[in-house]
Amino acid sequence: MDAAFFRFLGPELAGLLQGVRFDTVYGPAPGFWTLAFTPPVLPGPDPSPACRFLLLRVHTRLGLLFPCDAKPPNPATPDARVMWLRKRLKGRKVLGGQGDWPRRRLALELSPGEGRFLLLSMEDDPVVLERLPEGFGEAPRWDGPDRALADPACPRSLRRALLREEALDRAELLEDFLAGRARGFHLAEESPSSEGPLPWPASRQSLRLPTALAAAVAHGRPVFFAALAPADDEPTRLEQRKKKRLEHLERDRKRLDSLTGRQAFGEAVAANLSRLDPRARTGPLTLEHPALGPLEVPMDPGLTVIENMEAFFRKAAKGRRGLAHVERMEGETLRGELPPQRPRAQGPARPASATIPPKDPDLHRFRSSDGFLILRGRNAKANHRLLTSLASPFDYWLHAEGGPGAHVILKRDSPHQEPPEATLREAAALAARASWRSGEAHAAVLLARVADVRAIKGAAAGRVRVDVARTLFVDPSACREETLAEGA
Repeated sequence: MDAAFFRFLGPELAGLLQGVRFDTVYGPAPGFWTLAFTPPVLPGPDPSPACRFLLLRVHTRLGLLFPCDAKPPNPATPDARVMWLRKRLKGRKVLGGQGDWPRRRLALELSPGEGRFLLLSMEDDPVVLERLPEGFGEAPRWDGPDRALADPACPRSLRRALLREEALDRAELLEDFLAGRARGFHLAEESPSSEGPLPWPASRQSLRLPTALAAAVAHGRPVFFAALAPADDEPTRLEQRKKKRLEHLERDRKRLDSLTGRQAFGEAVAANLSRLDPRARTGPLTLEHPALGPLEVPMDPGLTVIENMEAFFRKAAKGRRGLAHVERMEGETLRGELPPQRPRAQGPARPASATIPPKDPDLHRFRSSDGFLILRGRNAKANHRLLTSLASPFDYWLHAEGGPGAHVILKRDSPHQEPPEATLREAAALAARASWRSGEAHAAVLLARVADVRAIKGAAAGRVRVDVARTLFVDPSACREETLAEGA
């Protein structure tokens, strides 16, 4: 999560959790944390499930923090870190909270016990402390956009937002940000997992949500559970990805080293300004550097002497900033923190299994624009049969979140065949159209593997329990059933 977004998420999350009492702590995987609490809380005004879990992913670049209604799967035996935190949190109440947005940290004040604060961070595992770290909560107070852009501590997303604005509008944007005012929170639709939600539009197509909590849940839930899923990469494939990324970073390092080397050119020009005409335009010069001696300086004849000097210093500063990012990414790569792979393009699905009748009065049959077979139940009995008899464990199951609706199965030929995003959204829209969310502009639809969906024994037909799922947000009206109906 971005620091600029955390500026707004911290206060909202602290207010939401005030008054809850921690029950226990789980550690689904290294760097992943689940904090269970009561009573459940509602993260927004929309009709969404009540949440009783606080999910945290500790990661320098892909960190997450959000409330959730679903508990991730956990190992049978918790490790020592989980037990340490569980001992200090069990039964304690949240009295309030303090944010430290530049460092993406949130401190929750606890009822009396061992340690006064629970410190949650994007970069370190949660810990209970008696007092907060020195400087906690200190935030920059830029008196103008130029000061913010010149400060290395300015979040990159805020820097990009300021540069996109017209000069006259930058001051207003910065003032609103520092005052904690936002006109909504935006999640890029084409690559929602790349940067996460932001308090301003990040791309031409973005989903706007009214609160930081709603944006954190919409982004965090699918990304968190997808990151917990078993990795498809074999060890050899993972090593190949690490090696290739390190090679790219080494090429970036060489390019940035050449930029930082321009510092010497700028210093040579500055040392000889007294004998040069600052407004003159000239080609390459041999100048005496105070420490390096004679230096061939590649002056740009299209710029004045002063402009050349400023350009040398500016590019050197850019190189130093870039090298810091390269070093950070090299560390992440060596630790195995690789960015998620883009889904590979897949061919259309082959004809469906013979176990599915070509004409079944209890099923709607559709064919996605990429050729994948989609099945939807007409009634509760058909929904049950679709899930328990006609679907393979690796097929995808879809259902409108939070209320009644038809079950939808997206058929796959194998566990390794990933449908394109367009097919997933078409299947989600078909599920939304036959549900209580059919009239919504952005309907929430659960997506899970059939293996993670279980019928509830003794319950009415069609009632299920979902262990792991992600949520898609789709517009039901954008999908035309007659176009996707098989044989249309």
